[in-house]
Amino acid sequence: MTMSLGIDFGTTRTVVALGIDGRYVLAHFDVDGEYHDFVPSMVALHDGERHYGWDAAHLLRSGQAQAALRSIKRLLADTPPDAHLEELGGVCVLDLLAEFLAALRAALATSNLAEHLDFDQPLCATVALPANSTTQQRYTTLEAFRRAGFCVELVLNEPTAAAIEFAHQDRSTLSPRSPKRYMVVYDLGGGTFDTSAISLQGQRFELLDSEGIARLGGDDFDEVIYDGCLEATERSPQSISALLRERLLELCRDAKEALRPQSKKLLIDLGEVIDGAEPVGLDVKELFERCQPLMDRTLALIDRLFDGLIRFGIDPESVRELGGLYLVGGGVSFPIVSRTLRERYGRKLKLAPQPHASTAVGLAIAGDPAAGVHVREAVTRHFGVWREVEGGAQKRFDPIFSKGDRSGEDGVLEVKRAYRAVHNLGHLRFLECSDLDPDGQPQGDLMPWGALLFPYARELQGADGLDAVEVVPLSGAAPEIEERYRYHRDGRVSVEVRDLGTGFVVERWVGSF
Repeated sequence: MTMSLGIDFGTTRTVVALGIDGRYVLAHFDVDGEYHDFVPSMVALHDGERHYGWDAAHLLRSGQAQAALRSIKRLLADTPPDAHLEELGGVCVLDLLAEFLAALRAALATSNLAEHLDFDQPLCATVALPANSTTQQRYTTLEAFRRAGFCVELVLNEPTAAAIEFAHQDRSTLSPRSPKRYMVVYDLGGGTFDTSAISLQGQRFELLDSEGIARLGGDDFDEVIYDGCLEATERSPQSISALLRERLLELCRDAKEALRPQSKKLLIDLGEVIDGAEPVGLDVKELFERCQPLMDRTLALIDRLFDGLIRFGIDPESVRELGGLYLVGGGVSFPIVSRTLRERYGRKLKLAPQPHASTAVGLAIAGDPAAGVHVREAVTRHFGVWREVEGGAQKRFDPIFSKGDRSGEDGVLEVKRAYRAVHNLGHLRFLECSDLDPDGQPQGDLMPWGALLFPYARELQGADGLDAVEVVPLSGAAPEIEERYRYHRDGRVSVEVRDLGTGFVVERWVGSF
């Protein structure tokens, strides 16, 4: 593997790092004479053209944008990749992400890393995804990188990348004499929350377990501040246009990031975006009380994570075995986060030196062959298929990959199913979820997929229009069928269904159809 960029495509900020002579350097971008170590994950429409990153931020803040969208990564959580965004010129989600990443690639050509990169070739990259991301999120993200001119060589879960960065800057954690067996990463970004337990064994990083919330992050704190502003000025949400709402949320984010632990009031100057509006001062204590339910949701998942470590032979009550609770992600800079966690975990709490950049630096280390880092990830969501039983009148859920399953040394986990077909046509309805109930049925965060149709009846193999074929019992000999599922190193799932008698096969990437 060649040296690759570490790219953390974040909800509010995208950060890039590269290993240079044993150092891991952040990309810096010149914005009107000021240097910034990130690019806003933002799009704005102006005169019928889409602008990204710092150009989009300028258009939004100056009031020149006709439409804008902050935190474009949040589209991945609940919007199909082929969904069109009419307010942004009708672009589909996948193309929007690809355009943003292409703009990032262009910005790198004028950054401090430019002399170390060959822009005549696809740029090699190690990228991260939320540990709780769905197959669709993974497929869409990786396809967008490919279209934007990147060659993704390695994909890690974001907390794993942060653990690598932590171990790199705290070498004593990996000492053979250290009693520390694992660490827990608390990753609160702009849009998602992940907490993961990662084993610490030399330069080998193994994801033990992970919990996450697809839509909880710094943006949600911004929403609480925004709601407080509307209440203080007696404005109704219906009176605020979509574009003005984006501008106000950006203003709230700026105020939030300027907040200090000792601050008593949070000041938002609404006059910057609403002519004649007076500044609003929100009581910080009351604001934190409103945010506490969000914090409580993250604490519940940390408790669940610790409780599950017993099955790995780890004593969650032993403070000696825990390397630390490591805080990363832009959202952890909000004072209520560290305050709440410090009350519970005390000195075990460790704040990343640069919370917004930890993941990118960890990715760059993982993408550096000289670093000698070995990563072994685990399945972070249950994946299975609904199957017809009792003549098609009922269905049962067949789990294929279970949360916590470990891949082989090559990063691939493979599962096979073999059976004799009983119908003329198979409807394989895939589903992934965050949890299973005691009966093995899906629950929690559910993501269903469309059906894969496989013709068991050989006269249908190769025929079109299978969705119009009535499912009936097979007559004659039942063909022997094999399904092969692969959970790949990048977290995507592929499926192959084959008639072993004829060799007829259907192959799909789950999440791409």
